[in-house]
Amino acid sequence: RDSSLRLVGSEMCIRDSADDEITWQVYVPKSYDPKKPAGLLVYISPGPFGDMPSGWRPIFDDENLIWISADRSGNRARTKDRMLFATLAPYVVSERYAIDPERIYLSGFSGGGKAASIAAVHFANLFTGAIYICGVEFWSGLSPSLLSQVQSNRYVFVTGGRDFNRLLTGNIYRKYEDAGVPNIKLMTIPGMGHDTPDTNRLREAIQYLDRRE
Repeated sequence: RDSSLRLVGSEMCIRDSADDEITWQVYVPKSYDPKKPAGLLVYISPGPFGDMPSGWRPIFDDENLIWISADRSGNRARTKDRMLFATLAPYVVSERYAIDPERIYLSGFSGGGKAASIAAVHFANLFTGAIYICGVEFWSGLSPSLLSQVQSNRYVFVTGGRDFNRLLTGNIYRKYEDAGVPNIKLMTIPGMGHDTPDTNRLREAIQYLDRRE
């Protein structure tokens, strides 16, 4: 169907000919310069709106990253819809901004982290890295070529010392190791429960994804 893209403040949306609408919350760093393509972090929230967690904006300014997160993509949404919104997001942003294809990352928290972990591997040719926050699942049925792409990407597993998903996160981290994925990092944050990390920890995760060896 024919579709059109519009930007309203910090919100982007696609409206198609059936008058349906998908909206994303977007943050563009103050440092953005079209001559220096920005990285992109696509985020899957467990809640109904794609708002950025409090306090994270300075990281996106400092690291030249654009944020995008779909509304109506929370835990009540179908997983296939959450994956669709996430994979559409880079194309939505690239309509208006210069994006570095080597810095297209996917993240999510809790149930959003689980959805992100499914999309990140099945679309490993699109997302070059991912940050799973207090929620992750292991893949099944990957083709050899797709597994090879996963093995060339980078992944960060974030959990807290008091997170009820801590043991599961550690177990799946080890499954990535066993599958021959070399560029992985497990961050267990002392004292943190089932929550999003602070700015310093998020910065550490993003900088790990940005490493080029």
